[in-house]
Amino acid sequence: DIIKNATLKYRVLKEILGEMNHSIKWTLIYCNHQQIDETMKIINRMRIITHRFTMDEGTKPNKKYNGLSERDFILQKFAEGKYKILVAMKCLDEGVDIPPARISILMASSGNPREYIQRIGRILRRYEDKREAIIYDIIVVPSFKELPFELREVEWTIFKKELKRYEEIAKIAINSAEALRFIFRIKNKLLEVIG
Repeated sequence: DIIKNATLKYRVLKEILGEMNHSIKWTLIYCNHQQIDETMKIINRMRIITHRFTMDEGTKPNKKYNGLSERDFILQKFAEGKYKILVAMKCLDEGVDIPPARISILMASSGNPREYIQRIGRILRRYEDKREAIIYDIIVVPSFKELPFELREVEWTIFKKELKRYEEIAKIAINSAEALRFIFRIKNKLLEVIG
C-alpha cells in the first residue's frame, strides 16, 4: 500500500498530463480508493473534461441517461471524446470493451499479472486510425541510502516484484529496448547501494 499510495506519484501524473496536452483524448487512469479524489482534483484543475468510473456508477438502464445505464452512458461519452479521461478503480479491469482508449496511466497496480494484463488490454484493442497505445506505469524506486542496512534486503525483495511487472510491460513495447535499458539502469544503481 505504501508503494501504491506514494505521494510523489501525483507530481509525476501532473508532468505526464502536462506533456500530453493536445493528445489527451481517450486516456484511462487507474488508481485506488485512496488516490481517486486527489487524481480527479489534479485533472479538474487542468480543466480537462473527465469522469470517474467506479463501482458507484449505476448498471441499470435509466431515462436520465437516454435509456442507458450510467456506466454505459459514461463509456459512450468517452468513446465520443466528450470525456477525455476516465479515472477508474478496478471495474475497468475486466469485461469492459473500450476500443478507442489509447493511453493508460497506472497510478496503482499490483504484481498480479491478471490485473495488469487486463488493464493494458483495455488499450490494446484494435480501432480505426489507432496505430499504437501508450502505457505509463509510474514506478516507485526505494531510496536505499536512507534505509538502515537491515531493511535494504526487505525493500529490495518488494521492489523486485514490482520490477517484474515493469519488465513484462516493457518487453512487449515498441520502445522495448529503451524501456528495458531504463529498468536495467535502475536495477544496477540500486544493487550498487545494497552492496
